[in-house]
Amino acid sequence: MKRPIAFLSSALLSASALTQPVTCHVAYAGATRAFIIEPTPHQAPVQPLLEGASVVLEVINRLPPAPGAGVTVRTLGVQDGHLYLLHQASYWPHAATAGLHGFTGLQVIREPSRGNELVYWCETTLNRP
Repeated sequence: MKRPIAFLSSALLSASALTQPVTCHVAYAGATRAFIIEPTPHQAPVQPLLEGASVVLEVINRLPPAPGAGVTVRTLGVQDGHLYLLHQASYWPHAATAGLHGFTGLQVIREPSRGNELVYWCETTLNRP
């Protein structure tokens, strides 16, 4: 009988992590910042977290059970006013399995034409008031 309880608490922890804000730590252009990304419904518009001269960063924290639930990080390059995809990754934010650099691990993206580098990692923001 102890197994169903362990499974249930694990499932509740996972569901709880998916409905919590996440904090993403971003280093770009000599500055390091932390952004808190609240969970949003599927229909909510995506606003860039960071807009640089050559890089745009978007982080989407979607509520389940909507399509694309979980956290998606997208890095876009900017060239001649046009955006192009550099990097995209999707994650299930699990606090229990997160390492030193959260559930994403340390990610480094380099914009190829100018060589600008963006570094990020994200973690769950559990038990926020």
